Amino acid sequence: MSAAGTGDEQPPPGESGLPPPEVIANLPEAMRQILSQPDVSHAQLVSVFASWMSAGPLPPPEVLDGYNRVLPGSAERLFNMAESQLAHRQHLEKVAVEGGDKRSWWGMWLGFVISLVVFGLGTALVITGHDAAGAAIMTIDVAALASVFVVGQRSQRKEREAKDAQTHLPRPQVPGQ
Repeated sequence: MSAAGTGDEQPPPGESGLPPPEVIANLPEAMRQILSQPDVSHAQLVSVFASWMSAGPLPPPEVLDGYNRVLPGSAERLFNMAESQLAHRQHLEKVAVEGGDKRSWWGMWLGFVISLVVFGLGTALVITGHDAAGAAIMTIDVAALASVFVVGQRSQRKEREAKDAQTHLPRPQVPGQ
């Protein structure tokens, strides 16, 4: 006998190594066809059972039918679970987007108010005879606003490029960028 797990194991003499007929009846059609062929080796049988996989939130119809035969109503429960998970994920995405919008809105308005206060202080300094200090404060305020705008634009561009790279969609090239 060969090492365990190699797929070369043979059933004991006198046994076919096939599952009982009631198990075979509940298998997907493709597996039943393979098992109905003469001279199916134990290694082929192990390979058939080990190679099934599914992509997506739900298994193929044959597998759902098998679940229903074992536990009536289980396919519907799987659909309900997938629909519930989808609704949950969409809700979380909506909360994240709305939260980001609110933070952006508040940040914009608070930045505007702070800029007005600083600009007002600069104007007050100029009016009270401190021209250099007032002009410096107003210049710094305008420079800070411009730098926040430029940094924000760069950050948004990098985020868009990262998202585009994830979806493998090439961004159209704009002349001059």
